[in-house]
Amino acid sequence: MPSPEKTTVSTVGQVTQLNGWPDGPRGHGPLGNLPELRRDALAFLRHSRAAYGDVFRLRFGPRDVLVVAEPAAAREVLVTKAGSFRKGRGIQKMEDFLGSGLLTAEGEVWRGHRRLMQPAFHRSALEGMAEEIARATQPLLARLEAAARSGEPVDVASEMLRVALRAVAAVLFGAALDERDLRVVERELPPLLTSTTNRVRSPVDWRLPTPSLWREKAAARALDALVHRIIRERRASGAEGNDLLGMLLSARDEEGRGGLTDHELRDEVMTLFLAGHETTATLLTFLFLALSRHPELRERVQAEARERLGDRSPTAADARNLPLLGACIQETLRLYPPAWLVPRQATGPVTVAGVPLPEGTNVSVNIFLLHRGARYWPEPDAFRPGRWLGRERTPEAFMPFGAGARMCIGNHLALMEAAIIAGLVLREFTLEVPGGGPTGLVAGVTLKPDGPVVAKVRSASPSPVRE
Repeated sequence: MPSPEKTTVSTVGQVTQLNGWPDGPRGHGPLGNLPELRRDALAFLRHSRAAYGDVFRLRFGPRDVLVVAEPAAAREVLVTKAGSFRKGRGIQKMEDFLGSGLLTAEGEVWRGHRRLMQPAFHRSALEGMAEEIARATQPLLARLEAAARSGEPVDVASEMLRVALRAVAAVLFGAALDERDLRVVERELPPLLTSTTNRVRSPVDWRLPTPSLWREKAAARALDALVHRIIRERRASGAEGNDLLGMLLSARDEEGRGGLTDHELRDEVMTLFLAGHETTATLLTFLFLALSRHPELRERVQAEARERLGDRSPTAADARNLPLLGACIQETLRLYPPAWLVPRQATGPVTVAGVPLPEGTNVSVNIFLLHRGARYWPEPDAFRPGRWLGRERTPEAFMPFGAGARMCIGNHLALMEAAIIAGLVLREFTLEVPGGGPTGLVAGVTLKPDGPVVAKVRSASPSPVRE
């Protein structure tokens, strides 16, 4: 890769280039830009974009990374030239835990699994899952009611993790997962997520035999045993069921052949647990935090939920019939995209935004920067859900689920799940975060607030509806 420090500067559009390779912050010797990224990644990335344009170079340790925060260039990487890229190194490091699920698989394995699984995620297939999500939300509503009566505050992030985990488990397994199984998942999944986050963020991948590694392996064994047990029981019973696992068990190719093996099912289930759990939880956490900062807007959303949902358990159609709540969810995804970057690695020579990239070049499509671009979004840092009800939005600069053939397969499910959980909570309760809550962000595998989101709970109406 060319050495940018020794070449001639030219400006092409919004990209400052040196000998065809974008300019960027110089960094610190062999560490590159790691010290600044460790200190405050998002602030450093925003400063770099302001200084060098929408496509710039970073040094991640010894490796150069092309950062892309411009819609047309992002579509080159994710859509029109997607065949010239594979998943980035960070995602490759997840294979120990996820196996060859949709998030990590490449080539024919990915294409085959995607074709088999796609029908299970069509909107028509999701209709029956709304009831499971609403049922999985009931323990959360009970805890919020108890908090409203006692005056005890709640940790919003923790509560959203619990409800999102229960919701994705219900959608995956239906009634096959009992309370004891859920406790296993709640106990064993977090350490795996933590270790995965640490590994993805590290520029090296040393797998030393430490207590944390032993804990990680024990957690993986426990989850594997649970998932394989449920798959065996479902196959033995012959009852495929209407949950996602049942749909995946019955999936066949166009000629009616094939289907996923038990090992492939395990990998996809683990991927769905990861993709459908923490991302939805962080979306809901940021949503309630933003609404707490805008009480007048929150009251309008609550009125909408009470009017449209009444005292019924919401359906998939109800989730699509909450326009103001839907706009708040979209605006939350814009400001705080859980999957805030999409890493890719060039599999051969390719050009992006006019920049020639040799094979092996690491590219980071930065969704956070893309969603905060002032050229695409008026008042880019403001929480303005009204932009989704009018004509101000810029769809080509909005990619919370990625883009192209590898767009998140569960995007419709995630939006329905968030709308049902948030709608049920807002119909009955007000979550008030004193002082506005944390204002900083932590950019790990997902985007999170930089401190606890602690809320006081009160009833949204004199007589909360119990189902």
